[in-house]
Amino acid sequence: MRYCYFADYEIHLSAHLRIWGQSTLVHTVAPGDELDPAELLVRIRAQAADTHAVNPAQVRVRGLSRLD
Repeated sequence: MRYCYFADYEIHLSAHLRIWGQSTLVHTVAPGDELDPAELLVRIRAQAADTHAVNPAQVRVRGLSRLD
């Protein structure tokens, strides 16, 4: 099964600096497997972290919407 998502996130870098961003992600689940929300969040946080060269633990997902 193929799912498409839109995520809104923020990254806290210090007490006063914050980065806001949006991202899309296509997530595929093998036939017979169930969607794992934790795995989905890990992938979204990793993608955002790679984009901004930060640690995934610094990424806070503010909103997540399934597009299809």
